[in-house]
Amino acid sequence: MSTTADPVAATTSAAADAFQGYAAACSEWQQEIARFLGRRLTANRDTLEALAASRDVAGVMRAQQQWGLQLATDYMHEAGRVMRLFTALSLTGATPDAQATARIIG
Repeated sequence: MSTTADPVAATTSAAADAFQGYAAACSEWQQEIARFLGRRLTANRDTLEALAASRDVAGVMRAQQQWGLQLATDYMHEAGRVMRLFTALSLTGATPDAQATARIIG
């Protein structure tokens, strides 16, 4: 009886483990994008309501300015979140040393 590990079984197991990590990262990515879109659609609706309620040019300008500032802030924060998710996704299946290095750098 051989004591060496079956290379096919080892490879299959490693691939299954990597796929689980990949699937989890993809799911998290999709959830984050859905959350972001929900937040932005709500902010856009609120802005449209503020524009409709505006009685003068100053009110319109104020609503547009608040919308622009919130838009820039939202996209800046989302870029950071997506970058972290993308890094996690790209490290799926990477060695623990590579993952540790990414945590130190990021």
